[in-house]
Amino acid sequence: MCSIVEDDFGDEGGAHTMKEESPAPAISATTDGDELCRKCTVNPSVLKLNLKEPQCRECFLHYVRHKFRASLGATKIVRRGSRVLVVFNGCAENVVMLDMIRYGLQQESFKKLRIEPVVVFVSEDHVGREDGERLGVVQEKECVAVEDSDLLERYSEERARFNKILSGFKSATSKQDFIVQNRKQTLKVIAKRLECPYVFLSDIGLDLAKTLLSNVALGRGRSLALDIAFCDDRDEQHKIIRPMRDLNPDEIANYLKHADNELSYITLEDPFKDKPSLQNLTCKFVDGLQRTYPSTVSTVFRTGDKMSCETVKPTPEHDADQDLLSLFDKSLRLDNGSTSVRCKFCHSALDFHGSTTLFATEFSRMVSSRINVELSHEAIVESSKRMEEDARRRVNGEEVEGGDGEEDDMVQLRRELCHSCRNMFVEFSGE
Repeated sequence: MCSIVEDDFGDEGGAHTMKEESPAPAISATTDGDELCRKCTVNPSVLKLNLKEPQCRECFLHYVRHKFRASLGATKIVRRGSRVLVVFNGCAENVVMLDMIRYGLQQESFKKLRIEPVVVFVSEDHVGREDGERLGVVQEKECVAVEDSDLLERYSEERARFNKILSGFKSATSKQDFIVQNRKQTLKVIAKRLECPYVFLSDIGLDLAKTLLSNVALGRGRSLALDIAFCDDRDEQHKIIRPMRDLNPDEIANYLKHADNELSYITLEDPFKDKPSLQNLTCKFVDGLQRTYPSTVSTVFRTGDKMSCETVKPTPEHDADQDLLSLFDKSLRLDNGSTSVRCKFCHSALDFHGSTTLFATEFSRMVSSRINVELSHEAIVESSKRMEEDARRRVNGEEVEGGDGEEDDMVQLRRELCHSCRNMFVEFSGE
């Protein structure tokens, strides 16, 4: 039986009765070299991962590379000889993934990684940074050779348009969510242009644990399983693959230290990391868990594997070449007779039909804005009945009686957006 009694809970709840995991090092311990590797029992050990036996350099590299290859081989989603878009941004996880792909391509025929990688450098210097700052750091550290370095100048109009839309959001939460969703759709467009049916991302387990909790807070529960899955197949023609999802920060740090070649990387900085947002609070919470209770982070991440998501086939209006930014500058004309089953922006299944949770939220908002304390009891009852119908219609994306012109313009858009994307558009001012 539980030995914690009611008196054990003070102002801090039961937190003082919980003990931190021991050991919980920031990085794995380094051995003195006198102990042999427990795997091969030949070479001296050079490191000891948390909850693992001491390992030599060769056994450690084989272990980490096997986890990467096993994730690809177990699912058999990526077909032999396929062109794969490898997204590169210079971060540590990205560099490790690129080195593992290089190693796999150099193996003998039996162990060779049979894909055709197409590496695309993705820079977001236009978001809160000086032009070309990240590209300059990447070239200075020689992470990868970048021949065409004038891309920022070539697409100056697109950058200005993107920044104008980004500045239209009031909160950092919506700005960060907008960047993430826009990045996914942009990668799919690039994959289509380069004829790559697969896109490799370097998200590890810690990143996906943050994504899981953040998306719950943002109201993206309907697409949560795909957002952290090994394969995001919302677009069957261009699937997003996460082959690094089984690795942890400890293994990434040691791979960079013991790799065959000297690997350089850069630290990515979120321009909104110092702003108050749901994503930043979630990341801070998960990082704290990683330092004190690392196994809990793995449990959070693995919980997502037990979730399922409704598969929705794309419709003709969800073409990959669609300009998603036109939804914000109102240059896209929507079909009033459209009956979409996927969100126009994030392409996840629509989640608002018949939602009692969204109905309760919308009804509460209407009560706060419409009910006047000076009204009689009969008037309040009559108004409540009308608000119930209006709340139901608004949740389902239908026209609300007595709405103004601006509201009527948003009726069709609300009908084609999921709950979280609706929240972004409601907050967007466009000024």
